[in-house]
Order: sequence, then C-alpha cells, then structure tokens
Amino acid sequence: MSDDLLTPADLAAMLGMSPRTLANWRSTGKGPPYLKIGVEPPEGHQDRRKVRYQRQIAEKWALAHKYQRTVAR
Repeated sequence: MSDDLLTPADLAAMLGMSPRTLANWRSTGKGPPYLKIGVEPPEGHQDRRKVRYQRQIAEKWALAHKYQRTVAR
C-alpha cells in the first residue's frame, strides 16, 4: 500500500507545484482529498500526523482539473 500513497512532496512534484501550495489547499478545503496517518492528538495539541495522498484518487483529481485552454481576456 505504501506505493499507493504519496507524500505532499511527491504529489507537488507530480503536479509541478510547491508542497506549500498543497498545505494551503488543505487548510482551506481545496485540492485533492488526503489522509492523516497516526494517532489523533489530544484536544489543544498541534496535529503532527503524516499527510498522505492516495495515488489513484490524486491522479483522478488532477485529470478532473485539466483544461485545454483558458478564455482569452
């Protein structure tokens, strides 16, 4: 299963963007669905669980957001 999971850095490289962009998208509810691996922290503690993306879902998300051209302004 680990081959089917991508780190944020892996997915960012695949999409040609910064891992920070993915982090921003996660915080605003945008971008592809992701998993948090590990034990949930107690209330009031920082969440340091590992973020992973399922390869197949991330690829489907990327294809669904593919555009041939944009409208000229």
